[in-house]
This record gives sequence, C-alpha cells and structure tokens, in this order.
Amino acid sequence: MSRRIWLLAIFLVGCDWTDNSFAPDQDDLDRIASILGEESIALPPPPAIQSQAPELGLSETRISFGDALELGECGLLPLIAERNSSLGRQKQESTRLIYEWTLKSGLDQCSQLNQEEWFQKAQTAKTKDVEVAVIKLLTQSEEADRIHSKINKPFASLDESRIAYLNRTRPIVQVINQALQQTTPPSTATITQFEDSLHAWSQTQHHGTLHQAVIEAQIWLQKANTLQSQAIKANRLCPMGTPTENGRNMQLFIGNYFGGTIQPKLSSISRALDELSSIWSTLPITLWTDDTLIDALLQLPPGYRDALRDKFKTHIHNWQQLLQSCGLSARAETTNS
Repeated sequence: MSRRIWLLAIFLVGCDWTDNSFAPDQDDLDRIASILGEESIALPPPPAIQSQAPELGLSETRISFGDALELGECGLLPLIAERNSSLGRQKQESTRLIYEWTLKSGLDQCSQLNQEEWFQKAQTAKTKDVEVAVIKLLTQSEEADRIHSKINKPFASLDESRIAYLNRTRPIVQVINQALQQTTPPSTATITQFEDSLHAWSQTQHHGTLHQAVIEAQIWLQKANTLQSQAIKANRLCPMGTPTENGRNMQLFIGNYFGGTIQPKLSSISRALDELSSIWSTLPITLWTDDTLIDALLQLPPGYRDALRDKFKTHIHNWQQLLQSCGLSARAETTNS
C-alpha cells in the first residue's frame, strides 16, 4: 500500500525537469552558436526514456513437510512454513532480503544433510533467491522508486548529490555484501539500522537526478556537436588557416566560458557515473552484469552511458580541430575531461 501511495504522489506532483537540471542548457548552446557564427539550435524537451531490465523471479522451491521435519534441529520449521504459504511470498523487498538470507544461512547450518539431493537443490535455490532479493531491493522496491524520483531538488549541485549518495550508500553495500557472501544474518538492531539507511539513501533521489542529467547532456552534446561540425565544414572562422579575431575569440571562449562553465557540468556527470559504477561493481552478483545493474538503477537503455561518453569525447575533439584550423591551441586542462 505504501508503495502505491508514493507512486501516486509522484504522479500528482509531477517531475520538474528544468528546475532539477545539472546539464548544460540552452544558454550554453546559444553561446556556442554565437562564438562559432552559426544559427542557434533549440533544445527539445527531454524524452521519456524507457528501459527494460531482465526479468528475475524468486524460485518456486518448496521443502516438503517430511523433509522440513529433518530440519527441525536447525530451527527452520517456522521460516519454511511461512515460505511455503502465499503470505510468505508477499513481503516488502528489504524484509524479503533478510528473510531469504536467514533461510539460506539456516540451511548452511544443517551440514548433516549435505548429501541429500533435496537439500542440495534447496541450498542452490536459496543462494539464487538471496541475489534476486538484493537486485529487486535495489531496482524494484519503494526505495528504488523514491531514489529515482525528480519531484524536488534535494541538492544544489550534482557533486553534492554524489557525495551524499556515496556516504549513504556505504552502510547499505556493507549489509548487502554480507548477505551475498552468506554470512550470519544481522541482529534486530542491525536490521533496523539497515531500514533507516535505505530510507536516507532513497531521499537523495540521486538515481533520478543522474538519469535526468545523462539524458539532457546527451541531447545537449548532440546539438552542440552539430554546431561544431557545421563550423568545421564551413571553415569561416579562419579560412586561410591563420589566427583571426573570430578565431581568437573562440580560443578565449574555450579557455574561459567552456572551461569554467560548460565542461564542469559535463565532467560532474561523468564523475557521478564513474562513482556509481565503482560503488555497485563491488557486489558479487552473478545473475546480472555490472552494466546491467547500473542501467537498471538509472533506468537507462543498454549502451546509453557509453554513447554519452563518446559524444563528450567528440565534443572535445571538435574544439581541438577548430583551434587547429586557426593555428591555435587551448590549455591542456581545458580540453581534457
């Protein structure tokens, strides 16, 4: 019920893309058009990007009553009975993770049954279910919905959002790693702290903020690169290959406005993407690749992040080519991301 209420709140409030944007904007694009002597291009509204992550489901493994009796010494009868009921399959994602983790840990304690085929199958299924529960918590839970929302602007910059996200993610990654490594389940106090950490993590809305920034930066770079390509083809800035007033103005623009205003925005997005990948690549998951997980967290199609990086590299290369056509160069710190 709480998840539906949250989704309804998002629908009613709406998503204000403009106020939340940390990507280069129309003014930045107009300045590039002006310095290159090209007609400006209007930025279109950001599209709604649809992504479809691979489907994952919990196993249908059931431990029969007779087999369950053999697990009596391990204290798993109540958990197994609950797991076999329809109610046992309808749990909030964070609770489901603790539940599957506890059940798998309990099975591991029953070493006397290691030779039983039904027991081996149950262990294999529960190992997978713990990982499925982790992925669902990160990508299909109430917390996953909240952290992807864009209904307000929690931080003044993407770097602030990135730092807060890093700090609030650490305790979550620690617990998830323990679950995936099949350590002893956490205490009641640790579970409460885990739930609190998940709530604080989701409040950053960092996935939604970064999702929006990536999409808007992709669109912006496409238009900016078009302006650069037009200027390179027209060759009006330095037609004889020697520095002109327009060429020197471009050099100043790249060193000052681009290096001080536009590039920091694009570099901030790149840093946030790299850090997000670094955080979650530490999880020993086997059902998805690291890229699949990051794409699912950000709700981006496969290859979308790579396409952004390619456009950024092209943008820097185009500036270098324009400067070279005028016999000029820019500072290394300006042209390297």
